[in-house]
Amino acid sequence: MFNKKLIIVTPWFERFAGGAELLARGMARELNKRGVETMVFTTSSLSPYDSWWKDHYQPGIYDVEGIETRRFATGKGRAKYEAAISQLQNGATLTDREEQDFFDHGINSPTLVDALEEYVSDEYEIIALPYFHGLTHSVVNRYPGKISLVPCFHNEAQFYWEATQKLLRNAKHIFFNSAEEKRMTIKQYGRTLGRKIVESVVAGIGVELPQSDEKLDSFPLRLPERYFVYAGRKEIGKNVPLLCQWFSDYAHTTGAGTKLVFLGGGDTSLVPSRDCFMDFGVVSEATKQHLVSRSLGLINLSENESFSLVLMESWLLGVPTVVSAKCDVTRSHVTRSNGGLYVANTEEFARALKYLEDNDEMRSKLAANGRKYVSQAFSYDRVLEKYLRVFDETVGASLRGRPFQDSPTSRAKRRGAHGGTPVQSSIGRP
Repeated sequence: MFNKKLIIVTPWFERFAGGAELLARGMARELNKRGVETMVFTTSSLSPYDSWWKDHYQPGIYDVEGIETRRFATGKGRAKYEAAISQLQNGATLTDREEQDFFDHGINSPTLVDALEEYVSDEYEIIALPYFHGLTHSVVNRYPGKISLVPCFHNEAQFYWEATQKLLRNAKHIFFNSAEEKRMTIKQYGRTLGRKIVESVVAGIGVELPQSDEKLDSFPLRLPERYFVYAGRKEIGKNVPLLCQWFSDYAHTTGAGTKLVFLGGGDTSLVPSRDCFMDFGVVSEATKQHLVSRSLGLINLSENESFSLVLMESWLLGVPTVVSAKCDVTRSHVTRSNGGLYVANTEEFARALKYLEDNDEMRSKLAANGRKYVSQAFSYDRVLEKYLRVFDETVGASLRGRPFQDSPTSRAKRRGAHGGTPVQSSIGRP
């Protein structure tokens, strides 16, 4: 029996569907269902693609999809952050102080950090994520040894900074999303941090298909008969330009008329105006599931992933995946599951797509393998039990199959809270 309460600290919460926010939302929702009272502390900022220094929401207590969400005013100082960014863009090596400025003066909330002091006790476990944003550094470093960390590391410059080593050193517990993320961290920080890293848990992320009662979106364009799909933000960092180049070459060579359908927001200019591409932009959850499930497969050539929820969802929707051989995480998921193919160049990419197009039976087998992998390795019961075991070794397997318990928090929400609206205007401990 787990008797503590949990707080999840994350920079944004509600509208943005990034991996870290989806992780936080899923954990909070599923823990509450299992009677582990969990709330979210976040800033009043809207998303990483809006101003980090603007309060989109009023600070206060909100109900977000049944999750008690406490929003705090954002920090308003940005000059030192922009100076650090300027240095990075000019190719300069940042000093330790400039690295810390990058985190301290990015998305952050001094009032949130102060408010957590009241909750740092034996009654609460506090989890912060992801490492890339300053709020996580601020809360972990303010209360060393008291706040646990889900870093969501990628192989990028910030991973190697002294500020990241400090964050790891000050974290109470560290939870990795994949074995590859943990191996990368051991390679870089194992000698200096030792057992703290080596003995940390690979918890993974709970995955299930979101349920939606929404109707399918209507589109001005007719859906093609045969298509592959990319689902996620259109970004250079996600290798979208390379994906477009390789698929354009494939379409030109085969002349089969197969399309690549893009789902999600981001930079629309990255998708060329060619017949082989269709960009549907942001769609409803119901529409996304419908479009992915009818596709020949999902393609994700991103080389920097700490887990990749979109791969898992595609397997649950019954389609295989094509990923980059240069991404340890997604390549390992595909290898362990035998749920798709990985490619290293345009020739391998073309062969993989042609193979999937020509083999209906194999597409079904690969998808079924992937679905089995997700169901066995990343059920919420399995993932959440790993977290709670670390916090309390007496939890054991009692969490598995535990029925929903109606908590005082959930009852209060039903009495007066509505999605996206504040329950009360001030921040205070319940």
